[in-house]
Amino acid sequence: MRVALLGAGIIGAVVARDLATWERPEEVVIGDLDGDRAALVAVEHGFDHVAVDVREAGSLDAFLSGADVVVNAAQYQINLPVMEGALRAGAHYTDLGGLFYTTRKQLEFGDRFHKAGLTAVLGIGSCPGIANVHAGDLAARMDTVRSVIIYNGATVDPSDSLKWPYSLWTIFDEITERAMVFRGGEFVDLDPLSEEEMFSFREPIGYAKTHLSLHSEVATIPLSLASKGIEACEFKIAFFGFPEAALRKLQFLAGIGLASTVPRRVGSVEEVVPRRLLVDLLEELEPEPPKHAGFKDIATVAEGTRDGEPIRLRLDTTAWPSKELQVAGGTVVVGSPAAIIARWLGSGRLSQPGVHPPETVVSPQPFYEDLAKRGVQTALTEESVLAG
Repeated sequence: MRVALLGAGIIGAVVARDLATWERPEEVVIGDLDGDRAALVAVEHGFDHVAVDVREAGSLDAFLSGADVVVNAAQYQINLPVMEGALRAGAHYTDLGGLFYTTRKQLEFGDRFHKAGLTAVLGIGSCPGIANVHAGDLAARMDTVRSVIIYNGATVDPSDSLKWPYSLWTIFDEITERAMVFRGGEFVDLDPLSEEEMFSFREPIGYAKTHLSLHSEVATIPLSLASKGIEACEFKIAFFGFPEAALRKLQFLAGIGLASTVPRRVGSVEEVVPRRLLVDLLEELEPEPPKHAGFKDIATVAEGTRDGEPIRLRLDTTAWPSKELQVAGGTVVVGSPAAIIARWLGSGRLSQPGVHPPETVVSPQPFYEDLAKRGVQTALTEESVLAG
């Protein structure tokens, strides 16, 4: 099995470490626009590496040549050209999500992947990813599904660290773009970070404030569970893993226009992209790693009926920091699922030609068992009316 891993950033490095630690594939090549960064990650595990510019088809094709599986751990904005590259290379494909709109465009590749006999699994990190598998699992346990609500929480650094848990570029998209929800059988867009709600996560998080965010789960779950009569679906997160005070600082910067991706003139300098400058400045700060427990809880709550009676089911997937992967629990559950599914695709364990969200093609129990090998636990809670 030859795995082509695109992206050597925060999450790509964890995918690589997972591939090196459990059921190591015969070949892994790591590609990144920054060749030095790709080399740094690859050398740690004895993998191959190469500088890749996805904007150039020749560069992408050379990277994907001979690959059985493509794991796209780079920015979601390049998902579409990488899928095109996977088709040209005859390789299966998976990624970490498309922030709703890109995911919808990716679903349109379904016929082409099916005709090629290739499988693409979209958004197999934590959220999207584990939460989607939750949704499919919960729906299978119910006769009808009225709603699926996903909550994403983590312990946070009491020092209000600005250290980001994943791509800053994506975080600013989530801060600034309107959240999509599915209500009353229709998709509705709402203000970002709106509809704050206290939610009871597993300890040691406990009650924490959550809010809406644009996310890929909502792009596919209402479509996948349509036959179950789903009427509502939304995603809520606790400040993207930041302490609230830290997130408010980033929200302020975005509010005054520094997260804009529209080039503008600054003095005598033309074509300055405010967000590019802001991200560069934040990266130069090199904030200290967060000093907290590093515990993660992905909770998916579904309400509906079973045997004619109302029922409420909840799945929690929780993770503490991993000694093997050397990262916090929240990072484990983003990186390891992609590595797991890459192995499934490359070995033929998951073989369903076409383009699919995780809730329709990932078998829940074997997936939970593979996560458990990495110290990640999943538990089911059931609530039903006994009388009244």
